[in-house]
Amino acid sequence: MWIGLVKGSVRATVKHPSMRKGAMLIVQPLNAVSGEAEGIAQVAMDTMGAGVGQRVLLSGDGAGTASLLGAGKDCPVRLAVGAILDDKSVQIRSMMKRGG
Repeated sequence: MWIGLVKGSVRATVKHPSMRKGAMLIVQPLNAVSGEAEGIAQVAMDTMGAGVGQRVLLSGDGAGTASLLGAGKDCPVRLAVGAILDDKSVQIRSMMKRGG
């Protein structure tokens, strides 16, 4: 699992049936400690309703993603939004790292 920032969305006129149950988002990975952009942006499926500018928790578990989408083993999706993070969740994590 990793944290990412939603940068935009992807639209497709033709896609695998399992991909019709959510939106495809462009997500920029973020460093968990510094919050800075890290690596190349990825495409992830979202069934939670995340929007541009929101921080999300992503799962790279292909089997878990297929289950979330109600798809079989032929599901081509590997990344999925598992949660939308708010400012409070990030502040709590920062306080825990400092020992507060």
